[in-house]
Amino acid sequence: MVITRQRLGEILVAQRLITKEQLELVMTIQRERFQPLGQILIQTGMITEERLLQVCALQKGVEAWSLHNSPPEPEVVRLLPAKVCRANMYIPVQIKNGRLIVAMRDTNDVDSIDMARNISKMRVEPVLATEERIAEAIVNCFGEDDTHSQAMSRYVHDAMDEYDTEPTAVEIKETGLTESDIRPVVGLVNQLFSDALRMHASDIHIEPRKNRVEIRYRIDGMLVRMHDIPVKLKAPLIARIKVLAHLDIVEYRTPQDGRINIKNEGKSIDMRVSVLPNYHGQRIVIRLLDKNVALQKLPELGFNDHNLTMYEDMITKPYGLILVTGPTGSGKTTTLYASLNQLRDTTNNIMTCEDPVEYDIDGINQSQVNDKVGLTFAAQLRSILRQDPDIIMVGEIRDKETAESAIRSALTGHLVLSTLHCNDASSAIPRLIDMGIEPYLLSSALIGITAQRLVRYLCPHCKEKYKPSGEELYTLGVENRNVEHLWRAVGCTNCLNTGYKGRVAVHEIFPTPPAIQHEIAAQAPIDEVRLLAAKYGYSTLQIAAAERVLKGETSFSEVRRVVFFETRAMPAELKAADKLRTNKLRVA
Repeated sequence: MVITRQRLGEILVAQRLITKEQLELVMTIQRERFQPLGQILIQTGMITEERLLQVCALQKGVEAWSLHNSPPEPEVVRLLPAKVCRANMYIPVQIKNGRLIVAMRDTNDVDSIDMARNISKMRVEPVLATEERIAEAIVNCFGEDDTHSQAMSRYVHDAMDEYDTEPTAVEIKETGLTESDIRPVVGLVNQLFSDALRMHASDIHIEPRKNRVEIRYRIDGMLVRMHDIPVKLKAPLIARIKVLAHLDIVEYRTPQDGRINIKNEGKSIDMRVSVLPNYHGQRIVIRLLDKNVALQKLPELGFNDHNLTMYEDMITKPYGLILVTGPTGSGKTTTLYASLNQLRDTTNNIMTCEDPVEYDIDGINQSQVNDKVGLTFAAQLRSILRQDPDIIMVGEIRDKETAESAIRSALTGHLVLSTLHCNDASSAIPRLIDMGIEPYLLSSALIGITAQRLVRYLCPHCKEKYKPSGEELYTLGVENRNVEHLWRAVGCTNCLNTGYKGRVAVHEIFPTPPAIQHEIAAQAPIDEVRLLAAKYGYSTLQIAAAERVLKGETSFSEVRRVVFFETRAMPAELKAADKLRTNKLRVA
């Protein structure tokens, strides 16, 4: 059986609160004003606010709550922090039969209800109240507060008001925008950037939908939905960003890329802008690049002592090839920049070829690939070799030509650092051979390979202990140890109810001493090469991740999300080598 929900107008007509003629008139006004139906009904005096609230509650299947007649009880209000109430636009009003009654503007917002339940430790029953009354109640109970979310709402409201006063702006197209069309969203865009930087987001996603523009921030590697912008502001919002990025605002049929540079709290922030035509309009992704990140030191990147010693030993070699592997967004470029920062010296010439140049570092000669004019990684690398370099960074090895150029550079007395997309460190060897690189050349040039992943730190304010299952201990490789507890995520206001705050890298280092180089040249099976590497200090990503879990820094579910655990499939000798290291770990 399919259950269909009646529209608000149909309910009002069915209950004889308005006539069909009045409904048609209000819908005509709505098409001109772009306002909610209920708001127009109240403005025109066709229905009272209280009666409309009751009808809306009936439509949603919840109870209506008049905050004017039944204000929040003082002892109940304290169960939820002011910050949470303002962010979610709700307020606790009463405790009834052991349930916390929360007046909400959107009773279908499951995430907000879950947050209220987690914080109050009570069952939550949502009731419907108008946004204006909730806002008044929040101010009455907690006082005035000019939060960032309120600032965003204010900018959206101001922009909508300005368009409402300019009828010609209502039907803005993708082309033909003027400066006056864009002006109302200037504050809105600035607030988007400010919020993203405050929340330490790495990306801003601006995604047009059928009836709204959805704003999501990537925080600690996960996309979090933050704002919904009225679809009416879509064109000027996109145009404003394109103007800042020096892109063509008239062109909306082809992808475009640009950059924005801003100052925030004394820091220089680069923003990489990508515009892609989509079904409902142009989709924009903005990558936030804090230049201070590029100046991090290797010990700050999450290497454990064992792996840090091995990696620092690799990058101090005078020549050879070092590869950093992992999927997109695993921090490979950050590791390369930290390596260059450590190697940077007035006595050497460090040169890079990147696509694009993400961070501008003083003392390093950086150049950008431009495929449109034939300046590929391989062509750029050949030119760099005529610039008397000591150390070369190649942004990414994508094809045979680039791989050959990098390897030949390593064989002619240069230290070459680059990235490669593959699942783990040892997989880089068959990947390069599959590209067409001769095994004997690869074995002669390769110094070592590192693979890495980023796992989220548990929020220190809300993480909780629990008794681990036998399956979890077995997967972590510590089934024979007395592990009393692990930690898991809960969620609170400090971590946006995700349970996690910040990220750290886990690594595996695959060295290639002469014995392993001989095996690579002989095209030995990769499993045998891994077994041999274990004797020289190689330890899997699984072990590094398990170390973080046992220390209480992250959760078992988080490392399983990011790292491929293969406890049951590991060769016996390598598993024994891993367990030998695991047994040295100290349980938090």
